[in-house]
Amino acid sequence: MLRMLYIIFIGILISGDFTYKDLPVLQSGRVKPIDSFARNHLLQFYGKKQFKANDQNFNSIAASEWLFEIFINPEKELDRKIFNIRNPEVAFSLGLDKNDFHKYSFKEIIQGFQDNQDLLESLKTKDEETQTLIDKQIIEVYQNILFYDEITHGMYCFLPLINISNSANREFMGIADDKPLSYSYFMRHIDKFKVLLQDLLDTEETKWNSSHLELSQIAIQLQKMTQFHYAQSLKIIPGDNDIWYSPWEVMDGRQLTQLQYEVLELYENLIYSYVENNIDNANNYANSIVDKIRVNSDLNVSLLSKETVYNEQNIFLWSMILYLIAFFIMGISWMIKNKYLAIFTFLFTFVGFLLHAYGLISRMIIMQRPPVTTLYESIIFVSFILVLTALVFEYYRRDTLGILIASIGGIFLHFVGFKYAADGDTLGVLVAVLNSNFWLSTHVTTITIGYGVSLVAGLMAHLYLIVHVIKPKNKNLLNKLFDNTYGLTLMGLFFTMFGTILGGIWADQSWGRFWGWDPKENGALLIVLWHLMMLHLRISGLVKKIGYAYGVSLVNIIVALAWFGVNLLNVGLHSYGFTDNVATNLFLFIGFEITFMTTMYFLAKRRNLDFVST
Repeated sequence: MLRMLYIIFIGILISGDFTYKDLPVLQSGRVKPIDSFARNHLLQFYGKKQFKANDQNFNSIAASEWLFEIFINPEKELDRKIFNIRNPEVAFSLGLDKNDFHKYSFKEIIQGFQDNQDLLESLKTKDEETQTLIDKQIIEVYQNILFYDEITHGMYCFLPLINISNSANREFMGIADDKPLSYSYFMRHIDKFKVLLQDLLDTEETKWNSSHLELSQIAIQLQKMTQFHYAQSLKIIPGDNDIWYSPWEVMDGRQLTQLQYEVLELYENLIYSYVENNIDNANNYANSIVDKIRVNSDLNVSLLSKETVYNEQNIFLWSMILYLIAFFIMGISWMIKNKYLAIFTFLFTFVGFLLHAYGLISRMIIMQRPPVTTLYESIIFVSFILVLTALVFEYYRRDTLGILIASIGGIFLHFVGFKYAADGDTLGVLVAVLNSNFWLSTHVTTITIGYGVSLVAGLMAHLYLIVHVIKPKNKNLLNKLFDNTYGLTLMGLFFTMFGTILGGIWADQSWGRFWGWDPKENGALLIVLWHLMMLHLRISGLVKKIGYAYGVSLVNIIVALAWFGVNLLNVGLHSYGFTDNVATNLFLFIGFEITFMTTMYFLAKRRNLDFVST
């Protein structure tokens, strides 16, 4: 545990040399380390960010290692069971044999499509609206294998597959040894090779010598390798105006720039070193590649290694584990009334919180912006605010109730966040309307803090209701809980109202109007109005403390609807930055809350507890 904490806390602060895992690749509008590229696509194909080898020990292979194994052994990897097809109906439709692991190889699936060509053709003619879930999953599988085929041959041009044994040919090409050469080598030295080819064409076949025979074989081999020119998804070669190219694209006959020539040569040497299992040498070439790109572009290459380290740390998983440990220790401390265990609960929660904060800071360093622009980011940020608020209350109250809220909130929201992290790259580029660090740092951050504080207020109100029903005579505890709930409501009102006003100012600058009754705007306004209503009802004496707590408890549903629910409508100017499949989780949460509130209401009525003043 201590070693883990040490690695995590020094990881991003200390930057070492670059490795092959840090090599830059352009995808989805941003330059990322190839480690992120590998993780995202292994998740897409396999369902996990680590690959389990098909050996007796089921050894795990890191995503970047898996990707480079694909690069250097493309044909072999076509037999590896890399595709996760969990729906048996999809497997059956493709004629695939059922297996317990739901994993299939490229060759198995491509054979399935070849044997069922009519199926694919019929799906292509279907409108998206008429496609069933099975249809969509089959199309997704087909798209995955096409992309897999692309990346499998993305660096095929760098593999040392061509031999020149003739001394005359080697001398003319300037080759000092007899090591195999790549397609890339010949393309970089195409002028010299053309001279040899022209001599071959000018010489009658009957007069060919050993040099000519070898050249003809090389020409045929090179021609066969050009069939992989479609593998253009791996954008690793920088060009002008922030445009990047795949190796195959820059070897299509266009004039190479000096930078592209040098980067191609370095990649060729890197792959050769990897083939020879000389990882240290491969890392040296990776350093040289990154240095070349750093000198010739505005890319902040230091962020590449930082992102790779962040990928390897699983910071939020460790944070959730610590919250979970704190929750169990707290339960034990309540049973045996041990004050030392209570101290341990605080320590575990606090360390989990530090990791949580470190993870957010790491993301901010890597992305160069606040971590509040996507659904996943908002989840981990709201959970951070929730835990922070609960810990502050615990520091002053010292009754472990803050620990209870912090651990439960941290565990639940982390768990929800992991689901949306499974959608792929969580460090994606901003949509255009969000591309403003000032407004991200003010409006979005403020309103997100409001979500977090409001949720803590709702959870505190839940505790008040539970205690009031179970132990109505414990006035001291009830007063503490009520005061906490009341104070948190005021804080939630401040942040949501201030954030909503800032959002109106931003909207006026972005869209030319302060308020447009957009669903997202209405959701934020509803939270503000609900807080105001509950405060008014309590100050005026229209509701008792239990009635106030009951009303504040309902704010959790309102926050969920404002945070997630309005995006299900898929309308309005705020329908960006959110993933699909929100509805199921949202309805489950609302169902749980309604069940809880209904139970509390009837239990309170059984004890003749009144919610309103008479």
